Amino acid sequence: MPSNSLDIIKYIIFSAGISNILVLLTSALKKFAVVRFICLLLITPVIIVWGYYFSASTWLNTDAVLAIMQTNFAEAKEYLADYLPLKYYAVLIIFVIAPYWLSKTANKLSFAETGKKIYILLVITLIFSMFAVYKGKGNLLTYIAKDTYIYLQRYDDFNKYREERKQNINKNISLTDGKAGIYVLVIGESQNKNYMSAYGYVRPTTPWLNNIKNNENVAFFSNAHSCHTHTVPVLTYALTAKNQYNNIDLAKAISVVEAAEAAGFDTVWLSNQVKYGFWDTPTTVIAAEANQQQWINNNAGEITKTDYYDLKLADSLDKIKYSGKMLIVIHLMGNHGSYSERYPAEFNKFTGDKDVDDYDNSILYNDYVVENLYKKLSGLKNFKCMVYFADHADAPRQHLGHDASRYIPEMTDIPFYICFSDNYIQENRDKIAVLKQAQDKYFTNDLIFNTVLSLMDIKINDIYEPENDIASPQYDFNPERFRTLYGKKRIGEK
Repeated sequence: MPSNSLDIIKYIIFSAGISNILVLLTSALKKFAVVRFICLLLITPVIIVWGYYFSASTWLNTDAVLAIMQTNFAEAKEYLADYLPLKYYAVLIIFVIAPYWLSKTANKLSFAETGKKIYILLVITLIFSMFAVYKGKGNLLTYIAKDTYIYLQRYDDFNKYREERKQNINKNISLTDGKAGIYVLVIGESQNKNYMSAYGYVRPTTPWLNNIKNNENVAFFSNAHSCHTHTVPVLTYALTAKNQYNNIDLAKAISVVEAAEAAGFDTVWLSNQVKYGFWDTPTTVIAAEANQQQWINNNAGEITKTDYYDLKLADSLDKIKYSGKMLIVIHLMGNHGSYSERYPAEFNKFTGDKDVDDYDNSILYNDYVVENLYKKLSGLKNFKCMVYFADHADAPRQHLGHDASRYIPEMTDIPFYICFSDNYIQENRDKIAVLKQAQDKYFTNDLIFNTVLSLMDIKINDIYEPENDIASPQYDFNPERFRTLYGKKRIGEK
């Protein structure tokens, strides 16, 4: 979405014009309550954009709107509590009551008591206001509305094309059947690698990962980044053939679950996230395709507080009907704010730096959770490997969360590592060698689809992209090509 000075000027002109018109209409037609109500509705989006600017110190954009639409009341309350200082609440209140105040003020105007000159002035004001609205029509607000509609339409299309994708992969696409075994994909949440001791952080927040990261059985990647800073955009690309570097239509982009099932794998989805939001996103559509599903967070979109901490997912592993050929996806609640809600009391280890204590404690607990998941999974007879990555990072010290409208590069700094069984290493020494050599190469998590299918030895004709497969010798690791925010920024660009 445009955000240069010209767009801002256009929005200011548009705001002034639409405000003048609505004030005049409200006053002239004050006897018609319906007209006044419509005027209030029309001015409210304008005021919301200004309110967001003064409370968040940045302009509203499409990413922020989509994130708000994907959340619920409790999560919104947590966000406000964590990231908006108290002094900004006064600004929010002012902008909430502004439409009412504007209506009451306009209602007090009386055209009947004005002279001819005033009428002429009002007409001139109306004309200039209409001209201002026309000249400022391509502005922040209209871009937000247009882009939001386009994104939601793409998500809706992904859902509608579900059956067509399945028929296409079964009838028209040739793919290898993959290698038998149990493959696991663990999705972390809001985890910043810069707060993990395995990546050099001063506090010992990841003792388990510290101990295993240099093992022969582990590929530990130091330069991984997220393709966006919000969960739905990230997983929409990470779990499908669509990524920032290809031209595949999202609606027809095969998901990792669909590809695995087409290759004869049983699929499982375990999650501590809420099952539904305000609408079905591609993530919920992908999860719904899994043969077995367990959602331990039964709040289903009503609140973000979980019924259980993430370790409860280890118990869910005992309820799975196992086979010799499986893909298991585990979606953690991880380090999602509010951070203090993500770990039990016994993990309240770090104190003295109130800006990050809770976040560091949640990182410590996450390390313990993944350790326990891995111990249970690696003990399975047919276990092959476990891929771990975070959807995006948070910026806890800056109190920015992962709000894309207040983007800083740190929001994309994520952990990414793979743990292999001895058997897998013996059978795939060439692939392991390639992955080990790529541990310091750039990677964005919209390429996870390629990574997981490559590890499972599933290759889909006309879709497989060796340049985007980090397990391939043809992987393109040129740092200049890597992007985030769906291609809007280069990695590291402010």
